[in-house]
Amino acid sequence: MTQFQKGISVMNYLEGLGMEMMAIGQAISDENLEKSYQLIQENPQITKKVFLMKMEIEEEN
Repeated sequence: MTQFQKGISVMNYLEGLGMEMMAIGQAISDENLEKSYQLIQENPQITKKVFLMKMEIEEEN
């Protein structure tokens, strides 16, 4: 799978969790994409809260 395909996959998954676009942007950035992808692959039932915590990303409220 290409980096682009991974980015689209992660973005679609996180949109499905209801995550804000700014946080999704951080998750699919060059420095975070591999970690985000691995985290979702290892735990496909991960919650938004757990994902944000493990990735050390905060949403704007």
